[in-house]
Amino acid sequence: MLINNLKINEKVFKPTGTSDLLLHASLKKIKNTYDILDLGCGSGIVGINIAKIKRIKKKIYFSDISKFATKNTKQNCIFNKINHEIKTGSILKPWANYKFDVIISDVASISDSVAKISPWYNKSITNKAGKDGDKNIIQIINNCKNHLTKNGKLIFPIISLSNEKKILSYAKKKFGKYVILKKKNWPLPKMMYKNKNILVDLNKKKRIKITEKYGLIIF
Repeated sequence: MLINNLKINEKVFKPTGTSDLLLHASLKKIKNTYDILDLGCGSGIVGINIAKIKRIKKKIYFSDISKFATKNTKQNCIFNKINHEIKTGSILKPWANYKFDVIISDVASISDSVAKISPWYNKSITNKAGKDGDKNIIQIINNCKNHLTKNGKLIFPIISLSNEKKILSYAKKKFGKYVILKKKNWPLPKMMYKNKNILVDLNKKKRIKITEKYGLIIF
């Protein structure tokens, strides 16, 4: 489970089940000697948990496009006594001349149409990942090799509220192969059911992938 002694600023993306899944998937591939970048860090929850669980003493790197997020991460790192370096900026731009053994990306990656009707985003917390939800992660896939060591790894979640098939095809084209570390299904928040027609239309166009089961919408 995620440690819960973190303060979450109201203008920062709140951790979800995806955060927990990403953490546990990442722990399978991380050694405490690695240089680690928590990209799209939000409150710092993934990187801080990794540092705690793996007992990492060396510096953990964090960045986010939101100044509220990087300030929040700094507060949480100081409180949890995490050796850290934090930068504010878009995608990998803050990390020129840096290389990492592992880049863990939790950058926004669902369809903009879904984000608009979801409880996860608002005026302060934006998605901006395009109609297919692939804009940010494809940019990261394109540029991450310049920031990875020889055997470095990029770990990121693919949510079926994006065009997961398109993203995976692109990852395979760029890297030659990929490994799926963990999978999990969740019911969509009930507040989104009033916009079911939007979701059904996106599913029909294969921009997202949802299923209906036991009266629930599953993603």
